[in-house]
Amino acid sequence: MSRFALPAVLFGAFILSSSAIFVRLSEVGPIATGMYRMLLALPIFWIWMIVDDHRTNSRDTTPKGLPTSLRDIMLVVLAGLFYAADLAVWHISVNLTTVANSAALGNTAPVFVAIASFVLFKEHMTRLFVAGLILAITGTSVLVARSFSISLDNVVGDALGLLTGVFYAGYILTVARIRKRVSTPAVLAISGLVCGGVLGLTALIIGEQLLPVTILGWAWLFGLAYICQLGGQSLIIAALPYLPTSFGAVALLVQPIGTAIIGWLVLSEAITIDKAIGIAAILGGIWLARKGTPSADASK
Repeated sequence: MSRFALPAVLFGAFILSSSAIFVRLSEVGPIATGMYRMLLALPIFWIWMIVDDHRTNSRDTTPKGLPTSLRDIMLVVLAGLFYAADLAVWHISVNLTTVANSAALGNTAPVFVAIASFVLFKEHMTRLFVAGLILAITGTSVLVARSFSISLDNVVGDALGLLTGVFYAGYILTVARIRKRVSTPAVLAISGLVCGGVLGLTALIIGEQLLPVTILGWAWLFGLAYICQLGGQSLIIAALPYLPTSFGAVALLVQPIGTAIIGWLVLSEAITIDKAIGIAAILGGIWLARKGTPSADASK
């Protein structure tokens, strides 16, 4: 799996870049949308978890299936809580500011991951890696600069977009560690149940609309659950234990590229010179960060 880890993260992040479109088109409240994103995919994750646990019990493989210690259970639950906070805050942000603002500020997660990995877990970062991180973040800023807007009307949504980056960083850091001992479907199934439950209860308490009014409304929710959560998030979670946490987070910056490409294909939004420069800078930054990642770490 290690040789496919980077392509899996990049492709998973590319798939996730379509999530903002589904959120915008959803006919239910933003937090309820996050609930459906988790709960509609849960049956597949739980079936996958049961089958995978039976398979791994028949042979010695790593990581094994279900969490077996109280510490691991608590970490999986914590991952679900981080993800619930991330989705709730980001889905609200998308509706209170521009998609570009929300995407740009939400993509600050790699910065928080890198800082936390260095301070809390003593993860070594080379100068080349830091240069790659800075270049990729700069490329993200250039890519969305044309659509990014500074306005007092957007200040709450922008603040929530930045907070999204903090919560997603917590999710990535937690999952990267728990995945060394717990399987992909177990993490997704258990944390997804926690996340969906928290989001559903929150949406109910604050009085959000919980049911779509049309068949198309249900289609957007199923698309969000099966394309983004089952497709994109599964690839990322599966690959995380085979990449250093900081670099894995940098690789997720391919999401703005996916957003630009989807905008070009679906919304006929031109790939302008500045967008092309931003895309090139992101790809260059990811490449530099990879080159600056110690090979010993990359094999973990």
